[in-house]
Amino acid sequence: MRTFAFVEGLPVIEMEQGTECGRVIDILISNNRITGLLINMRGWFNRHRFLLLEHVSSIGDQAIMIRTKEVIKTCQSGKTGDTPLALGRFKLKGMELFSQSGAMLGLIEDVYFNVEMGTIVGYKVTDGLLADLTTGQKMYRGQHLVVGKERAILSN
Repeated sequence: MRTFAFVEGLPVIEMEQGTECGRVIDILISNNRITGLLINMRGWFNRHRFLLLEHVSSIGDQAIMIRTKEVIKTCQSGKTGDTPLALGRFKLKGMELFSQSGAMLGLIEDVYFNVEMGTIVGYKVTDGLLADLTTGQKMYRGQHLVVGKERAILSN
């Protein structure tokens, strides 16, 4: 089980040439799964690119490995329907998280996910810096996350 904070900033390395293609800057989420990684490509004219999770060979402690850089595609913002965790106008990070019963659980800080399957295992939630220092951050598990423009609702 990994968190986005663990993979953020990791280099993406292609195994054919051994070159670094870029670094992970965000993950995209849809239907309680990580669909792919947003990559900040190297070079002057390269923009952010999208890497489907199915094309990732492995996620290690120091790098993310892919077979070839040809699997990294251009992004067409707003066209995928996926929700970014950290970047963008409708990101999950910082969004209010509610339970089905109407209790506010806190603000979404990160996600825990299964590396092999890409399924989201839980959501790391914060109640603010002071509360985090005294009681720590919490993790909530749920089967389905409904994402609105201002808040998210987690079902049990």
